[in-house]
Amino acid sequence: MIFRILLMLLCTAGAVCAQDLKDISHWKINLSKTGPKAGEEVEVVFSAEIDQNWKLYSSDFKGDIGPLPTEFVFNPGNNYELVGNIEPVNPLKAVDPTWDKAYTYFVDKAEFRQKIRLTKANAKVTGTIKGLLCSNVDGLCVPFKEAFEVH
Repeated sequence: MIFRILLMLLCTAGAVCAQDLKDISHWKINLSKTGPKAGEEVEVVFSAEIDQNWKLYSSDFKGDIGPLPTEFVFNPGNNYELVGNIEPVNPLKAVDPTWDKAYTYFVDKAEFRQKIRLTKANAKVTGTIKGLLCSNVDGLCVPFKEAFEVH
């Protein structure tokens, strides 16, 4: 009997761990302008489609209340310079009842923008996106890390 319960728990845990994050969020990364020249300022636009009943935490709150904010790490390069900070576009806002602190998040769609100044034409911008996707149904949260490249 105990063996059956343990086997069932392992199978359930495996199914949760095996959930492909590509099934929860779908990212597209583009430049706001095609064919920018050296010296121009453009935006790197991060767009995510988020599956129904899931939410993605935004990037504009402190991660000291439990939910982890989405983080964008840009690999250093001599092709571009970051201008300012990443900006989430129209996130929703809620207050965590446990900590009584506000946080922001997205459902269905998310968009973030980072201004860059190109130091060379045809610059390649690379890095990673790290964040947390949480189910609105059962509270399951899944961390993710995804590489990006745009030029």
